[in-house]
Amino acid sequence: MTIAEIQNDESLRRRLFPVAERQVFLAHAGVCSLPSPVADAMNAFTRQGMLGDQESFFPARMMNETRELSARLIGADPSEVAFVGPTSLALSYIAGGLPWKNGDNVVVYRADYPSNVYPWMALESRGVDLK
Repeated sequence: MTIAEIQNDESLRRRLFPVAERQVFLAHAGVCSLPSPVADAMNAFTRQGMLGDQESFFPARMMNETRELSARLIGADPSEVAFVGPTSLALSYIAGGLPWKNGDNVVVYRADYPSNVYPWMALESRGVDLK
């Protein structure tokens, strides 16, 4: 399944996002209804967590399969997909890893979670303009 398939197939979108039957939900991923496959995966994970160490039952092959599916979803090569814990850490990696030049601009939503804005604010010391 790809983003284009989800965007172009209303019946698929409604199956994946049951909330769409009742309302239009205009929020970001941090505060939204879960797609049904995500809820199913979380339920399976928590059921396994009742039986042992949550760190040990996530096999490497599942990580590789997830990387491959993620890459296909966004049109990337699996070697370009990295899994990072908190969003703020991933944003810090991106903000710190790009070749910024004096006068570059970054547009941010300053009322976002502070930890999501701080990596971009830190770029001001490198001559990057925050808008």
